[in-house]
Amino acid sequence: MHTSPDRLPLHPMEKSHALEMREAIREQARSVGFDRVGFAPAKLPSEAPRLAEWLARGYHGEMAWMERNSGRRADGERSFAGTGTLLCCGLNYYQGPREPASALKGVISTYAQGDDYHDVLGEKLKQLARFLSDRFELPAKIYVDTGPLLEKGYAVAAGLGWLGKHGNVISRRGSSWFFLGEILLPIVLPPDAPESDHCGTCHRCMDACPTAAIVEPFVVDSRLCISYLTIELRGFVPRHLRALIGNRIYGCDDCQDVCPWNRFAEKSEEAAFFPREPLASLDLIAMLRLSRDEYLSATKGSAIRRARYAGFLRNVAIALGNSGDSRALPALVEALDHAEPLVRGHSAWALGRLGERQALAPLRQRLGREEKDVVREEIEWALRELGG
Repeated sequence: MHTSPDRLPLHPMEKSHALEMREAIREQARSVGFDRVGFAPAKLPSEAPRLAEWLARGYHGEMAWMERNSGRRADGERSFAGTGTLLCCGLNYYQGPREPASALKGVISTYAQGDDYHDVLGEKLKQLARFLSDRFELPAKIYVDTGPLLEKGYAVAAGLGWLGKHGNVISRRGSSWFFLGEILLPIVLPPDAPESDHCGTCHRCMDACPTAAIVEPFVVDSRLCISYLTIELRGFVPRHLRALIGNRIYGCDDCQDVCPWNRFAEKSEEAAFFPREPLASLDLIAMLRLSRDEYLSATKGSAIRRARYAGFLRNVAIALGNSGDSRALPALVEALDHAEPLVRGHSAWALGRLGERQALAPLRQRLGREEKDVVREEIEWALRELGG
C-alpha cells in the first residue's frame, strides 16, 4: 500500500507504550468489523521447512505460484521492507447449517456464496490502515490472500487459533469459518501468545474427506482436494476422482462440517457474505446453459470468478453426471457442441456416467466431428460405458 521506511524498533524506554499502542490497534480492528485480531512476529523460521517439504512432495499440484517466492512466505520483511510485526485479522463468514441439496442442485462452498472476500476484507483493512497512518503515522502493506505470505502460519502465531488436521485455522472462541487478512507494520510490537493444538486424537475431518486428500494429520495433498479440483485446476479433472466430487461445483466444506469445534460457530452478521443471486436459485441444468456473458454477470464481484467460465461449467457437467437424473440428458447433449473443449469433454463423460442409452447417437455424431484428442478420448470412454 505504501513504501516503507526502515523498521521502527521499540527501545526500552518506549516499551511502556507498546501494549497501549497494540490495544488501540486491536480495538480499532474490532470496530471496523473484525472478529479476531492478533499480532505476530515478522518471521516464522519453523514454517519454512514445512513448506519446502510440502512443495517437494508436489502437493501444490499446478499451483506454480506457490513455488515462486516460497522463501518469502515465512518472512514478512521480504515482502515489505522493515516489517517488524504482522497484524492478523479474522472475519467470520459462517452462514449456518446447510440444507441438504437435491440431485440437480449444485453445492457452492460457504465462503464463495456471497461477495468476494478479497474485496470485503480489503476494504476493512484499508480503513484500519488509514487509522494507523492518522494515529501513529505508520505506513502499512495489506494482504488478503494476495501475496507470498503463509497466512495460516501467521494467524496461529498471532493467537487467532491453531492449525487443524484439515489445514484450516480453528478458533476455540468460534470455529474455523473465518477469513484471514494481514497488515504488515514497520514497527516491533509484542506478539500475542500462539494458540496450542486442541485437535487431540480426533480425525473426523480426515475420515470425512471424499477424496482422502488429508494424507496425514495437518497435511493436505491439493491434487486430491475437491477445492483444488473445482477451483485451481485449469484442465481436465482426473477421471477416477470425478464421481467422488458429487454435486460440489465450487469448493468443498466437508472437513469443516464435521469438525466438533464448529458446533460453536455463530452465523455471520456480515451482509456481504449472504448467499447471492442468481446463482443461489439456479439449478445445475440452468447453470450448464449459461453463456459466457451470463456467467460473468452472475459472478460479478464473486470469488467464483476464480474458476473461470470453462472451469465452472466443467464442474457443473461433472455434478450432472453424478446426479443420476435423466432430466440432465438434454442439457448435456447440447453441451457436446459447446465452444469450450473442457465443457464438451466433461459433458461426454457425464453422459456415459448417467448410463442413458439415448446419448449413444449424439455421442457418435460428436465423435465424428470432434478435433480435440482429449475430448475424443472422453467420448470414446462414454461410448464404452454405454455399450456403444
